[in-house]
Amino acid sequence: MFSNEDEDEYYAGIFQGKGIRVFLKRTKISGYYDFILSLNDLIGGEDKFQLIRPENLQLALDTAEEMLVGEFGEEFSINNLELYRVDHCINLNVDTSENVREYIYLLYRSEMKKGYKILSDDSPDFDVNKSYTVRNIDEGLEVSFYDKKKELEQHNCVAENAEGILRVELRILRRKPLERQTPACSTNRERIASCMQASRSKIVGIAHTLLLDADYYPYKKACDIVKKQVANKKLRKRMMDMLKLTKKEFSVRKAKEKLFELHPKLKHEYYNMMIEKFESIGVNVVTLDKDSEVKFLPSLFRYLK
Repeated sequence: MFSNEDEDEYYAGIFQGKGIRVFLKRTKISGYYDFILSLNDLIGGEDKFQLIRPENLQLALDTAEEMLVGEFGEEFSINNLELYRVDHCINLNVDTSENVREYIYLLYRSEMKKGYKILSDDSPDFDVNKSYTVRNIDEGLEVSFYDKKKELEQHNCVAENAEGILRVELRILRRKPLERQTPACSTNRERIASCMQASRSKIVGIAHTLLLDADYYPYKKACDIVKKQVANKKLRKRMMDMLKLTKKEFSVRKAKEKLFELHPKLKHEYYNMMIEKFESIGVNVVTLDKDSEVKFLPSLFRYLK
């Protein structure tokens, strides 16, 4: 008989390095197994920053099923398991590690929509330049942007090929949201394939709720562009106020609240039109710090799309 400690150690190492992590979760009555599948690792992918290609998906699932059934029995085939989490993943090549850090920093200042809580770590090792993660508990979703090179270095993996890679992950964290995302699917294999096919479009859709589709400039440059390209005096004044408030509040959502306090008669329809104007002239309301070495960044949607 295994002790609890021995049992945990056995299952932690049973498929080590083969693409499956196993956790034994204990309850008051009994317990259950938690399996995490790394699809690219299952087919022997050596480059840790690359994502599995769609044509290799079924091979990866077949490999996982063979391992699980061989160890635990027929009832542990892929379609017999309870699938409650899927990670949509894409890699964005934004050219340099400096650009990766800057995009992550700017994401912290975007914070456009209520309902998404920024996740942070109180530990002294937490670095806001490495990652940005938000969670929507009601929707059962989590979105993360992180520096793939730094993540690989942290795990002592070869990271040279990940220079300038911003990894974006949309995580569906519960079974019911997953089923809502894949209404035409009836099996786990179908759901995983559907999620893989829709990864980029799903991530783009969520990103539109988190940030503007516009380029990033230093504050003074952004103001100059607004002055030159917005003819309507009233609209131009509101846009200048929004730029100033966003710079001060470090949050688009908080700047919006302050803007409505500054202009009590402002209507939401007018605010939405103003934001659309920012996007149409290609100026983000979030601006680059004056002491930043980066003096211009294109809209993140240039890479997302």
